[in-house]
Amino acid sequence: MAKAIGRLGRERIESAVECLNDCGHAEAIHCARKDIKKARAVLRMVRANIAGKEFRRLTRLLREAASHLAAPRDAYVKAKTLKVLARHFQGQLTPGALRHVRSQFRRASDEEMKRFAKGKKAKSVERILRRVAKEFERLEISGKGWKAIGPGVKSAYSEGRRAYQIVLKDASPENLHEWRKRAKDLWYQVGLLRPVWPEQMDATAHELETLGEFLGDDHDLFILQQSVQEQCAGTQRELEILHGLIEERQRELRAAAVALGKRFYVERPSTFCERLAGYWCTWRREKNPSAWAAEAAS
Repeated sequence: MAKAIGRLGRERIESAVECLNDCGHAEAIHCARKDIKKARAVLRMVRANIAGKEFRRLTRLLREAASHLAAPRDAYVKAKTLKVLARHFQGQLTPGALRHVRSQFRRASDEEMKRFAKGKKAKSVERILRRVAKEFERLEISGKGWKAIGPGVKSAYSEGRRAYQIVLKDASPENLHEWRKRAKDLWYQVGLLRPVWPEQMDATAHELETLGEFLGDDHDLFILQQSVQEQCAGTQRELEILHGLIEERQRELRAAAVALGKRFYVERPSTFCERLAGYWCTWRREKNPSAWAAEAAS
């Protein structure tokens, strides 16, 4: 298990570093940040069975790396979100609508990318990530098999379920974003468990991916709305149209997310985890009976 977790963590770090080789493109920076988040999800999966000091140090380093990428990533996402929003409501917009605002955000994204390249931050991020990769190689994990990862999976589901329940009472942007982070953790962890039962894991992962997209799009619209209020210089009519479209789309996304959350989080955390543990044991028993017997006895 220690070797597997180390390998999974290093793979995500190496993928992030590879993305940064193309750091002149905003999409590459966005991909690097996603890989960093996946590495954090791997850590969370074994959090209960690694030293707290190790978990905090690696988490801090990964956050530091991601923070260097935040500005160009956010500028890119705002421009992309506005483009997607206009496409979603194209039947309600006249040709050329929002062109001034869209031009501003495209220009802001280009300028942020130039600042990122000029500041040579990609090299700083790469140094941090290579340090994290070495830490993953030395990571010590107590427990074997499901006992090593089960508590982390249960925690991810439990935290997501709790975040969903909080959103039902208070659908603030902060609460919705917290729900999204926990759903994304579980989505990646379930993806790693795909071999135990591909059809079942794919179905679960698809639901979580869809949920993450609803909540992610909502958060991107929230960031866009903030930027429009603070710095956008479009015509008054354009800004009024844009605010209306953002609010309408957020209502659609939040309703869809809550409906999906109601179905997905119907199980108790213990039930969800026991079900996955059953899949794991069956898979291990069929794959290697002697290894499974030793694992179950430990």
